[in-house]
Amino acid sequence: MADQNTDAAAKLQKLGARLRAGFAKQHPAQHLEAVRGAVRQQWEMEQRTKRTKAASPPTPPKSKSKGPGIEPGV
Repeated sequence: MADQNTDAAAKLQKLGARLRAGFAKQHPAQHLEAVRGAVRQQWEMEQRTKRTKAASPPTPPKSKSKGPGIEPGV
């Protein structure tokens, strides 16, 4: 009797998985919304990291001097 219950439960789980897969195939818009949400979260995270890098103090530029007293064309 216990084996019949576990077999029935396994069959119901398999049927439920097939139904969910079929529904996702028939209604891809809901799946796309989940993908859009994940992409949006990743984009926002990248933007936050860019803003924090931009907010940090810039390093002074290295000047390319030729040395003291050297002027071109003189």
